[in-house]
Amino acid sequence: MQLVALHGHVMQDSLVLLDATRAVLPEKLPPEYAGRSIYFASLLKRLNACTLPLGVYNTMVEDVSMTPNEVKMTAEWRPYRTRVRKGQNADIRIRWHVHPLARRWVVTPTSWRHRRFYFWSFLMHELVHRHQDAARRKNTTSLVFKPAAEEKNLRAEQTYLGDFDEVEAYAHDIALEMVVWFPAMRYREAFQHMKTFHHRRITATYPGYAGVFGETPTHPAMRALRRKIHVWYRIMDQHRDTYQTLGLEPL
Repeated sequence: MQLVALHGHVMQDSLVLLDATRAVLPEKLPPEYAGRSIYFASLLKRLNACTLPLGVYNTMVEDVSMTPNEVKMTAEWRPYRTRVRKGQNADIRIRWHVHPLARRWVVTPTSWRHRRFYFWSFLMHELVHRHQDAARRKNTTSLVFKPAAEEKNLRAEQTYLGDFDEVEAYAHDIALEMVVWFPAMRYREAFQHMKTFHHRRITATYPGYAGVFGETPTHPAMRALRRKIHVWYRIMDQHRDTYQTLGLEPL
């Protein structure tokens, strides 16, 4: 599917989800949350009431690698044919990782802004996968660029990130970060910032992706990624008003 069409499908779903979740995840931190600790289970229950009818399931994951009041997200798109019983009507799963002894979240305006950005970033990444699959002919799979690494774990990472569907989805993530975090910059300047991005609370996508192919920077997956970033960025730049509607804020 051409990225212009893919973008249209992703944004259509995103705007429907925005309307559904506006009361639970508004753009600004609700006054009743400010400075308080809120139960994740309660927050996610309210969020799921909005998102499950639209195929998105939020779940809390107890993660001993986390520190108290730290939150991390991971996400997954699953074909409906592989769905599980809990949240079975959802093809997209967003996991909120918290420490087992810290099921409350002390919310600040900054942590709310960051968490809300990542909610939408992860969600749109999986929406890309949803519509890639919908456009694919039956019994076909995406292209996978051959890994270059010899070491087993690194080879597995290169195989995963070298899947063309992932190339497109990660390129979307990077372009989104450029558009939202550096709104006053044009493409070249914003992309240069992404290459060396460092922030104590924010993790940029590009350095992690590029690090997997660090010994082969001209790997076909990296070349495809850079091309797709540029195309996604051009599309997003033409639709900045739509992204402003999502209420995603700069750092």
